[in-house]
Amino acid sequence: MLLVHGIPTSSWLYRGVAVRLAAAGVRAIAPDLLGFGASDKPSERTVYSTRRQANRLVALLDHLELPQATFVVHDAGGPWSFELVDRRPERIAGLVVLNTTAYADAFNPPRDVRALGGPMGPGMLRLMQSSIGKRLVHRMLSGLTHRGKSLGSEATDVHWHALREGGTSALRAFAQDLEPFMAQFPRYADALRRIDVPATVIWGADDPVLRPERLVDRFAQDLRIPPGAVHILANASHFLQEDRPDEIADLVARFVSEQIAPRAAVTRASTGR
Repeated sequence: MLLVHGIPTSSWLYRGVAVRLAAAGVRAIAPDLLGFGASDKPSERTVYSTRRQANRLVALLDHLELPQATFVVHDAGGPWSFELVDRRPERIAGLVVLNTTAYADAFNPPRDVRALGGPMGPGMLRLMQSSIGKRLVHRMLSGLTHRGKSLGSEATDVHWHALREGGTSALRAFAQDLEPFMAQFPRYADALRRIDVPATVIWGADDPVLRPERLVDRFAQDLRIPPGAVHILANASHFLQEDRPDEIADLVARFVSEQIAPRAAVTRASTGR
Protein backbone atom coordinates (compact mmCIF):
# COMPACT_ATOMS: atom_id res chain seq x y z
CA MET A 1 0.00 0.00 0.00
CA LEU A 2 1.36 3.41 -1.01
CA LEU A 3 -0.06 5.99 1.42
CA VAL A 4 -0.12 9.34 -0.38
CA HIS A 5 -0.61 12.51 1.68
CA GLY A 6 -1.82 15.92 0.49
CA ILE A 7 -1.24 19.50 1.63
CA PRO A 8 0.13 20.78 3.94
CA THR A 9 0.74 17.40 5.53
CA SER A 10 3.19 14.53 5.08
CA SER A 11 3.64 10.85 5.85
CA TRP A 12 3.19 11.79 9.52
CA LEU A 13 -0.55 11.99 8.90
CA TYR A 14 -0.57 8.21 8.28
CA ARG A 15 1.50 7.22 11.33
CA GLY A 16 -1.41 5.53 13.14
CA VAL A 17 -2.74 3.89 9.99
CA ALA A 18 0.65 2.59 8.79
CA VAL A 19 1.58 0.98 12.10
CA ARG A 20 -1.70 -0.90 12.29
CA LEU A 21 -1.48 -1.99 8.64
CA ALA A 22 2.02 -3.33 9.22
CA ALA A 23 0.81 -5.24 12.27
CA ALA A 24 -1.86 -6.80 10.02
CA GLY A 25 0.82 -7.99 7.60
CA VAL A 26 0.31 -5.28 4.97
CA ARG A 27 3.38 -3.54 3.55
CA ALA A 28 2.64 0.16 4.13
CA ILE A 29 4.86 2.70 2.35
CA ALA A 30 4.30 6.33 3.36
CA PRO A 31 6.57 8.76 1.48
CA ASP A 32 7.00 12.51 1.93
CA LEU A 33 6.40 14.11 -1.46
CA LEU A 34 8.92 16.75 -2.51
CA GLY A 35 8.43 19.92 -0.48
CA PHE A 36 6.61 18.23 2.39
CA GLY A 37 7.62 16.55 5.63
CA ALA A 38 11.29 15.61 5.79
CA SER A 39 11.84 15.78 2.02
CA ASP A 40 13.98 18.34 0.20
CA LYS A 41 12.29 21.71 -0.28
CA PRO A 42 13.61 23.51 -3.37
CA SER A 43 12.28 27.00 -4.04
CA GLU A 44 11.68 26.51 -7.79
CA ARG A 45 7.94 26.58 -8.44
CA THR A 46 7.91 24.20 -11.40
CA VAL A 47 9.27 21.23 -9.43
CA TYR A 48 5.94 20.98 -7.61
CA SER A 49 3.71 20.41 -10.63
CA THR A 50 1.21 17.56 -10.45
CA ARG A 51 2.97 15.71 -13.26
CA ARG A 52 6.35 15.84 -11.53
CA GLN A 53 4.94 14.80 -8.16
CA ALA A 54 3.26 11.86 -9.90
CA ASN A 55 6.52 10.94 -11.63
CA ARG A 56 8.20 10.78 -8.23
CA LEU A 57 5.68 8.19 -7.08
CA VAL A 58 6.59 6.05 -10.10
CA ALA A 59 10.29 6.56 -9.36
CA LEU A 60 9.68 5.38 -5.80
CA LEU A 61 7.98 2.21 -7.02
CA ASP A 62 10.86 1.63 -9.44
CA HIS A 63 13.41 2.15 -6.67
CA LEU A 64 11.59 -0.38 -4.49
CA GLU A 65 11.26 -2.77 -7.47
CA LEU A 66 7.48 -2.80 -7.20
CA PRO A 67 5.66 -3.16 -10.51
CA GLN A 68 2.38 -2.12 -8.84
CA ALA A 69 0.95 -0.78 -5.62
CA THR A 70 -2.46 -0.09 -4.19
CA PHE A 71 -2.67 3.68 -3.73
CA VAL A 72 -4.30 5.13 -0.62
CA VAL A 73 -4.90 8.77 -1.56
CA HIS A 74 -5.95 11.81 0.45
CA ASP A 75 -6.45 15.51 -0.30
CA ALA A 76 -4.06 16.70 -3.07
CA GLY A 77 -2.56 13.20 -3.02
CA GLY A 78 -5.66 12.15 -4.96
CA PRO A 79 -4.98 14.23 -8.08
CA TRP A 80 -1.23 13.56 -7.83
CA SER A 81 -2.09 9.85 -7.99
CA PHE A 82 -4.92 10.20 -10.52
CA GLU A 83 -2.32 11.60 -12.90
CA LEU A 84 -0.87 8.07 -12.86
CA VAL A 85 -4.30 6.49 -13.22
CA ASP A 86 -4.41 8.35 -16.52
CA ARG A 87 -0.81 7.99 -17.73
CA ARG A 88 0.48 4.84 -15.99
CA PRO A 89 -2.54 2.73 -15.04
CA GLU A 90 -0.45 -0.45 -15.13
CA ARG A 91 1.23 0.73 -11.89
CA ILE A 92 -2.09 0.88 -10.01
CA ALA A 93 -3.21 -2.35 -8.36
CA GLY A 94 -6.08 -0.77 -6.47
CA LEU A 95 -7.38 2.50 -5.06
CA VAL A 96 -8.45 3.57 -1.59
CA VAL A 97 -10.04 7.02 -1.83
CA LEU A 98 -9.98 9.20 1.29
CA ASN A 99 -11.47 12.73 1.27
CA THR A 100 -10.07 13.97 -2.03
CA THR A 101 -11.51 15.18 -5.32
CA ALA A 102 -11.41 14.82 -9.08
CA TYR A 103 -14.44 17.02 -9.71
CA ALA A 104 -13.99 20.80 -9.94
CA ASP A 105 -17.71 21.54 -9.73
CA ALA A 106 -17.87 19.84 -6.34
CA PHE A 107 -14.79 21.51 -4.87
CA ASN A 108 -14.44 25.09 -3.70
CA PRO A 109 -10.87 25.59 -2.44
CA PRO A 110 -10.76 27.31 0.96
CA ARG A 111 -10.28 31.06 0.81
CA ASP A 112 -7.04 30.85 2.79
CA VAL A 113 -5.54 28.44 0.26
CA ARG A 114 -6.42 30.76 -2.61
CA ALA A 115 -4.94 33.70 -0.71
CA LEU A 116 -1.59 31.92 -0.38
CA GLY A 117 -1.18 32.19 -4.14
CA GLY A 118 -1.90 35.93 -4.23
CA PRO A 119 0.00 39.05 -3.17
CA MET A 120 -0.68 38.40 0.52
CA GLY A 121 0.70 34.86 0.26
CA PRO A 122 4.37 35.52 1.09
CA GLY A 123 3.43 37.43 4.24
CA MET A 124 0.99 34.75 5.33
CA LEU A 125 3.60 32.05 4.82
CA ARG A 126 6.27 33.99 6.73
CA LEU A 127 3.82 34.20 9.60
CA MET A 128 3.34 30.43 9.44
CA GLN A 129 7.08 29.97 9.81
CA SER A 130 7.20 32.04 12.99
CA SER A 131 6.52 30.92 16.55
CA ILE A 132 2.99 32.32 16.15
CA GLY A 133 2.68 30.10 13.08
CA LYS A 134 2.97 27.01 15.24
CA ARG A 135 -0.34 27.91 16.86
CA LEU A 136 -1.87 28.95 13.54
CA VAL A 137 -0.97 25.65 11.88
CA HIS A 138 -2.37 23.71 14.81
CA ARG A 139 -5.58 25.73 14.69
CA MET A 140 -5.92 25.27 10.93
CA LEU A 141 -5.31 21.51 10.93
CA SER A 142 -7.20 20.70 14.11
CA GLY A 143 -10.16 22.68 12.75
CA LEU A 144 -10.41 20.08 10.00
CA THR A 145 -10.59 17.18 12.46
CA HIS A 146 -13.54 16.00 14.51
CA ARG A 147 -11.28 16.11 17.58
CA GLY A 148 -10.79 19.85 17.17
CA LYS A 149 -9.19 21.53 20.17
CA SER A 150 -8.56 18.18 21.85
CA LEU A 151 -6.08 17.24 19.08
CA GLY A 152 -2.62 17.18 20.64
CA SER A 153 0.09 19.50 19.33
CA GLU A 154 2.27 16.49 18.50
CA ALA A 155 -0.13 15.78 15.63
CA THR A 156 0.54 19.13 13.94
CA ASP A 157 4.00 20.24 15.13
CA VAL A 158 5.69 18.01 12.52
CA HIS A 159 3.79 19.79 9.74
CA TRP A 160 4.71 23.20 11.16
CA HIS A 161 8.40 22.24 11.37
CA ALA A 162 8.30 21.29 7.68
CA LEU A 163 6.87 24.71 6.81
CA ARG A 164 9.50 26.45 8.93
CA GLU A 165 12.23 24.52 7.14
CA GLY A 166 11.12 25.61 3.66
CA GLY A 167 7.86 23.79 3.03
CA THR A 168 6.21 27.13 2.34
CA SER A 169 7.67 26.94 -1.19
CA ALA A 170 5.56 23.89 -2.03
CA LEU A 171 2.47 25.40 -0.43
CA ARG A 172 2.87 28.68 -2.31
CA ALA A 173 3.45 26.84 -5.61
CA PHE A 174 0.33 24.75 -5.07
CA ALA A 175 -1.78 27.83 -4.40
CA GLN A 176 -0.36 29.71 -7.39
CA ASP A 177 -1.11 26.80 -9.72
CA LEU A 178 -4.53 25.98 -8.31
CA GLU A 179 -6.44 26.80 -11.51
CA PRO A 180 -4.30 24.64 -13.87
CA PHE A 181 -4.34 21.95 -11.17
CA MET A 182 -8.14 21.88 -11.20
CA ALA A 183 -8.28 22.14 -14.99
CA GLN A 184 -6.98 18.55 -15.13
CA PHE A 185 -9.87 17.16 -13.10
CA PRO A 186 -12.04 16.16 -16.10
CA ARG A 187 -9.12 14.12 -17.43
CA TYR A 188 -8.75 12.41 -14.06
CA ALA A 189 -12.46 11.63 -13.86
CA ASP A 190 -12.25 10.03 -17.31
CA ALA A 191 -9.25 7.99 -16.17
CA LEU A 192 -11.12 6.77 -13.10
CA ARG A 193 -13.97 5.61 -15.33
CA ARG A 194 -11.53 3.67 -17.53
CA ILE A 195 -9.38 1.92 -14.96
CA ASP A 196 -10.40 -1.58 -13.92
CA VAL A 197 -9.01 -2.20 -10.43
CA PRO A 198 -10.55 -2.90 -7.03
CA ALA A 199 -11.44 0.32 -5.22
CA THR A 200 -13.01 1.47 -2.00
CA VAL A 201 -14.01 4.81 -0.50
CA ILE A 202 -13.40 5.77 3.14
CA TRP A 203 -14.62 9.28 3.97
CA GLY A 204 -14.84 11.54 7.00
CA ALA A 205 -18.51 12.50 7.29
CA ASP A 206 -17.87 15.93 8.81
CA ASP A 207 -15.51 17.31 6.15
CA PRO A 208 -16.57 20.94 5.52
CA VAL A 209 -14.41 21.31 2.39
CA LEU A 210 -14.78 17.99 0.54
CA ARG A 211 -18.34 17.21 1.48
CA PRO A 212 -19.37 13.55 1.23
CA GLU A 213 -22.79 14.27 -0.24
CA ARG A 214 -21.13 15.99 -3.22
CA LEU A 215 -18.25 13.62 -3.88
CA VAL A 216 -18.67 10.10 -2.52
CA ASP A 217 -21.35 8.97 -4.96
CA ARG A 218 -19.36 10.32 -7.90
CA PHE A 219 -16.27 8.36 -6.96
CA ALA A 220 -18.38 5.27 -6.30
CA GLN A 221 -20.08 5.57 -9.69
CA ASP A 222 -16.94 6.28 -11.73
CA LEU A 223 -14.92 3.53 -10.04
CA ARG A 224 -17.88 1.12 -10.04
CA ILE A 225 -17.64 0.63 -6.29
CA PRO A 226 -20.46 -1.44 -4.73
CA PRO A 227 -22.33 0.08 -1.78
CA GLY A 228 -20.65 -2.28 0.68
CA ALA A 229 -17.25 -0.84 -0.22
CA VAL A 230 -18.26 2.75 0.58
CA HIS A 231 -17.55 3.73 4.18
CA ILE A 232 -18.57 7.13 5.56
CA LEU A 233 -17.10 7.49 9.04
CA ALA A 234 -19.01 9.39 11.68
CA ASN A 235 -17.00 11.55 14.06
CA ALA A 236 -14.36 12.14 11.39
CA SER A 237 -13.57 15.23 9.35
CA HIS A 238 -11.15 16.08 6.52
CA PHE A 239 -8.07 14.76 8.32
CA LEU A 240 -9.82 11.52 9.16
CA GLN A 241 -6.47 9.81 9.75
CA GLU A 242 -6.26 11.81 12.99
CA ASP A 243 -9.82 11.00 13.98
CA ARG A 244 -10.21 7.30 13.09
CA PRO A 245 -6.80 5.74 12.28
CA ASP A 246 -7.63 2.30 13.67
CA GLU A 247 -10.89 1.99 11.75
CA ILE A 248 -9.25 3.20 8.53
CA ALA A 249 -6.47 0.64 8.90
CA ASP A 250 -8.95 -2.15 9.62
CA LEU A 251 -11.01 -1.26 6.53
CA VAL A 252 -7.91 -1.07 4.34
CA ALA A 253 -6.56 -4.38 5.65
CA ARG A 254 -9.92 -6.04 4.94
CA PHE A 255 -9.95 -4.53 1.45
CA VAL A 256 -6.49 -5.99 0.83
CA SER A 257 -7.45 -9.46 2.02
CA GLU A 258 -10.78 -9.57 0.19
CA GLN A 259 -10.02 -7.68 -3.04
CA ILE A 260 -6.32 -7.10 -3.67
CA ALA A 261 -4.73 -10.37 -2.50
CA PRO A 262 -7.11 -12.71 -4.42
CA ARG A 263 -6.63 -10.70 -7.61
CA ALA A 264 -2.85 -10.78 -7.18
CA ALA A 265 -2.97 -14.55 -6.65
CA VAL A 266 -4.90 -15.02 -9.90
CA THR A 267 -2.38 -12.85 -11.76
CA ARG A 268 0.56 -14.85 -10.38
CA ALA A 269 -1.12 -18.11 -11.31
CA SER A 270 -1.87 -16.98 -14.86
CA THR A 271 1.66 -15.70 -15.46
CA GLY A 272 3.44 -18.49 -13.66
CA ARG A 273 5.28 -16.00 -11.43
